[in-house]
Amino acid sequence: MRLLLTLAAPIVGAAYALHVRRLRRSERHLTELLEHRTAELLERTAQLEVANTALEEMATVDPVTGLANRRRFDVFFQQEWQRSRRTHQPLSLLMIDIDHFKAFNDRYGHPRGDECLQEVASVLRAAAHRPADLACRYGGEEFTVVLAETGPTGAFAVAETVRTAIESLRIQNVDAPLGVITVSIGVGTRSGEEYDRAADLITACDRALYEAKNSGRNRTSPALHVEA
Repeated sequence: MRLLLTLAAPIVGAAYALHVRRLRRSERHLTELLEHRTAELLERTAQLEVANTALEEMATVDPVTGLANRRRFDVFFQQEWQRSRRTHQPLSLLMIDIDHFKAFNDRYGHPRGDECLQEVASVLRAAAHRPADLACRYGGEEFTVVLAETGPTGAFAVAETVRTAIESLRIQNVDAPLGVITVSIGVGTRSGEEYDRAADLITACDRALYEAKNSGRNRTSPALHVEA
């Protein structure tokens, strides 16, 4: 019996060692598999985050002009409004409308109309060159430019630069008085407590824009504060 035990001991030991090696190999395999699956999951998560970011950006960008869209404007302008109230720094807004654009579209076609919008957008993008500025397509042929920490004099100067730059593009429009595309601009500034709400400044700039159009177009009109 003792002899059998003596002979069996190495066999049992070898079998145990083999079993341990198999367990370790299995453990390493499971660890590698887990690491591989974790890496795949992290990669897919990163891809999903990139895709979500791209979708969010697409949701706030106008597809024709590449400028921020109305949705982005609403959020950005409210943020800058709150910052203006907190820091007591001025906040200016330009509302811009392309003159006689319907007639332009009717005569030259919508593809050329889109090209016109893109050319106008390039001027506005250059005007809103600071990180705290934003140029947006507000809707149709109407645009906005938000100018943070900019007073009325500076905002009016930017508006006039935009207006003259667009006229200088010399985009033909035979239905316009000058024979080229022009814009009308309403400009307003919150530099104190003139406006209680962000919407009040937008309304004031909108009124100024229509004043510019009613006064002959291709001009800039300052907003007059009117109590709601």
